[in-house]
Amino acid sequence: MVTRRRGFLACVLALTLVTTQSFVQVLAANGLSALHVALIVVFVPLAAWLAQSFCTLTAGALLIAWHRVRGRRAGPPDAAARAAGLDPALPRVALVMPVYNEDTARVFAGVAAMRDDLARLGVSERFDVFVLSDTTDPDLWLAEIEAWSRERGRAPGLPRLYYRRRLDNARRKTGNIAEFVERWGGGYGAMVTLDADSILEAVTIWHLTRRLDADPRVALIQAPPKLVRGRTAFARLLQFAGDVYGPLGAAGTAFWAGGEGNYWGHNAIIRLGAFARCCGLPTLPGRAPLGGEILSHDFVEAALLRRAGWRVEMAWDLAGSCEEAPPTLTDFMVRDRRWCQGNLQHGRILFARRLHWVSRLHLMTGIMGYLTSPLWLVFLLLAGLQAWTLTVAEPVYFQGGTPWPTWPISREDEAAVLLAAMMGLLFLPKLWGLGLALADRRGCRLRGGRARLVAGVVVETVLSALIAPVMMIRHTRFVVAILTGSPVGWTAQRRRAGRVTLRDALRANVDVMVIGVGASVAVLMHAPSLGWWLLPVLAGLVGSPLLTVMLDNGGDDGLRRWGLLTIPEERRPPPVVRMVDAHEAVLADTLAVPAVERFSAVLTDPALNARHCALVGETGGISGLAPDAVARAEALAMQLAPALLRPEERRALLEAPDSMARVHAALWARRTADPAAAATG
Repeated sequence: MVTRRRGFLACVLALTLVTTQSFVQVLAANGLSALHVALIVVFVPLAAWLAQSFCTLTAGALLIAWHRVRGRRAGPPDAAARAAGLDPALPRVALVMPVYNEDTARVFAGVAAMRDDLARLGVSERFDVFVLSDTTDPDLWLAEIEAWSRERGRAPGLPRLYYRRRLDNARRKTGNIAEFVERWGGGYGAMVTLDADSILEAVTIWHLTRRLDADPRVALIQAPPKLVRGRTAFARLLQFAGDVYGPLGAAGTAFWAGGEGNYWGHNAIIRLGAFARCCGLPTLPGRAPLGGEILSHDFVEAALLRRAGWRVEMAWDLAGSCEEAPPTLTDFMVRDRRWCQGNLQHGRILFARRLHWVSRLHLMTGIMGYLTSPLWLVFLLLAGLQAWTLTVAEPVYFQGGTPWPTWPISREDEAAVLLAAMMGLLFLPKLWGLGLALADRRGCRLRGGRARLVAGVVVETVLSALIAPVMMIRHTRFVVAILTGSPVGWTAQRRRAGRVTLRDALRANVDVMVIGVGASVAVLMHAPSLGWWLLPVLAGLVGSPLLTVMLDNGGDDGLRRWGLLTIPEERRPPPVVRMVDAHEAVLADTLAVPAVERFSAVLTDPALNARHCALVGETGGISGLAPDAVARAEALAMQLAPALLRPEERRALLEAPDSMARVHAALWARRTADPAAAATG
């Protein structure tokens, strides 16, 4: 591992030095100015960022190729392997899924599919499943309880399913996981962390579990998630890029990280004893957005585990770890705004004591993932200013009173070579991914054949180039807002796209489009020679509304009809993905009951009322809502009708089991005395 890291760092350093030296030579041909120095200062971190990305992806491509040559593949366990892994002496494993105002049918469809797949593999008895709800919408809360009750008793032989909703949503997801660890973690040796859209094949869960069993030094094993089930062109674009190039990044990171790997917050198995002892997160000093609760907890938890001496590994060779992409560019940016704040908070943790230097590198990589956007914007502005000064400045041939002229030196050839080198660092890894995909005959066939695969890479490259300047502007705004003290809100992630009109797209992208138009006019007027070089950037900015309409609309898209951007899981979904589709259809139909009717039923039906009160009582905790709000909701439900309560009043009543019992008794007495009146109420 030491040799690997030395080689990797030497590669990054060499590429950074060579490109920087070439850039300085181009700028210094006729002397360095203050503007040139500013360009160099901005160029160095960008060159280092491109170099590390290129080296990581190239190392990943070589590792995958070597893995294929040796024919290593993790397949399903045989009977003897299953029996060994089901030894009663081995600790049990919990699958833990925190949810927050999610689509209930989709959440429990994923849970049902994974339970079915574990039963099909014959390993159910070692696993339990927990749905940990932080949902604040009372109607979704009741739907979750109904879905849990249905799924819990659906069939024998499945892993046991537990549901808990917190009354206090303190510390969001990290607080949710922490409460699980404190209250139930002692009964399990490990937990598999899931997102609401996670889909893990049983074989993948099994291999993660057995790898943790085999090495007591390992505390966390991350399985790289693969995007599936995309329905918009944007989601399918992300899917395709993740399918062709994503494995290179995971394998490359594993190549140089080794036992100092990283954690991405879900689709990973964690040793609970180590997590409980090491991963209590501090509250950062100061106010949000850079102080307060740590939003991007996963990188920090991996660093804390490694600091305590535990190994953190990347299971880059395991397939069957899936999740879903944000359906639209807008939803992607909403999520990125939150991630940006969380990653910038890592600057407060970067120099914490006793962290392993590789953990610091992971933290720094996450920070630079967002800081590169404002750096690229500054670099483009400085480059434009440099081009303008060359256009308006008059050449000086006689300097210092000398009688002989000093001719300007042209570095156009060197500049062209440097540009080609930088483009190579950016685009060559795409060719590595394409080459590996073409060499995989079965995968190539499932992607539509060689021609469609190559065409898909071309389409993805063009669309990504157009999206990149939009993301540059958005990320720059995020960074500036965060650094100037604007915290992010925490909203539920939207999983389905609607119809996007051109007016909607114009309204959402007006700022980006104005910047693009202004930049285009400035370039044409003052530095027309830059026009061709900046064409992808300007086209992406000016055309952002059209790009949004094309990529973000739900439903079928032309790329799908032409067979482009297809991934193998789209043509031949794994059984667990097919089961998600089937369960989601059934659950969506089952839960298609008006929210008011479900709420009224919980108040009036004795069994439902008792179940709800028991669930709230067993959860413990204290509602954060004011007591007078609960009293007012109770009085309204008794005196008027449950259907007239507003959502916040329904939540207040649902969080108070004593009030629920009193309202039920009053409504039940009214129904007994006057069935007709009770029915209308």
